[in-house]
Amino acid sequence: MAEPSTGEWRDLHEAFKDYCQAKPWEWLENDDLVVMEHPSGEYKGYCAAMGAAGMEYGLAVYIGDEGLASYLSLMTGEVDPESPVSIESMRSLSVWLSDRENLDNRDRAIIRDLGLRYRGRGRWPLFRSTVPGYVPWFLDSEEVVFLTMALRNMMDVAARMSGGELDLYSEDEPGLVLSLVFRDGEWRDEWEVLRPPRPPEAGPGYPDLERLERIARSGSNRMGTWELSKFYLHTAFQDNKGDRPYFPTIMLVVDRESSFVVATNMMGEAPPARQQQEILVDALEEAPGLPSEFVADSANTGRLVEPIAAALDIGLSVGPTPGLDEAKVALMEYMDGLV
Repeated sequence: MAEPSTGEWRDLHEAFKDYCQAKPWEWLENDDLVVMEHPSGEYKGYCAAMGAAGMEYGLAVYIGDEGLASYLSLMTGEVDPESPVSIESMRSLSVWLSDRENLDNRDRAIIRDLGLRYRGRGRWPLFRSTVPGYVPWFLDSEEVVFLTMALRNMMDVAARMSGGELDLYSEDEPGLVLSLVFRDGEWRDEWEVLRPPRPPEAGPGYPDLERLERIARSGSNRMGTWELSKFYLHTAFQDNKGDRPYFPTIMLVVDRESSFVVATNMMGEAPPARQQQEILVDALEEAPGLPSEFVADSANTGRLVEPIAAALDIGLSVGPTPGLDEAKVALMEYMDGLV
């Protein structure tokens, strides 16, 4: 990822300064959503001004379908915004006013190099990029440019609302959201239905079918239920200084009836699907008999194991995993004690 230039950083800081002076949160509620298409047309940003609640002042831009899904999970209460899960699963760019001590040395160095001055509590801009599985991190060049566009556009939206030129919830066009698109060198308004995010693609197949066939032949005894989960450890790791810290992925398999941990493994940064699947396949290969059913704790986990379940004729569902939940809490407490 390219580092932002000095000019790009300056434009972003100036845009946020103007944004704060304009106070768009006086016209936009926290759940007012404005869609902004990237000029390339490759993805959309779902922009939400922060500040109407009088707590945090800034802007969040949720990126693409992944970002929209994380925004909706927050708005519906499916995910607690204060929980680690909200950070681990979010795709967004954001900026808000914070205290100096919350900034990293790198943030302060950028401000110093730009010759800018900020004073007082809650007066320092904090810019962050959030990607699932990683710690919120510094913006790259493309992200700086896109967030600058979003700040300018949201100021314009609020100004037009305050002047009576724009109504986000016009009775003439109910159910539509404002979408800003870049055409012929300028930003234009379009109105669209906010479509739900596209579902994730089908889970990856498992390539070693001969191995699964051998497991199927040896596992004539079918009984019991295995509960399955893949999740992030809440403690961040960093392989090399300067790298973006990541949350390791853990695969956990528990026998429901006995609460016995059949398999558990902590993997490194963004492990490929095959590596995650191998943990389950290894456990099946070593088990005295195959389970009659898999229960996954999420659709994401279910997609990962679906080809294995299908090849072995093992039932698969997504639902409550009481035995696994208890084991997960114990495992998290143990791992937190090691780091």
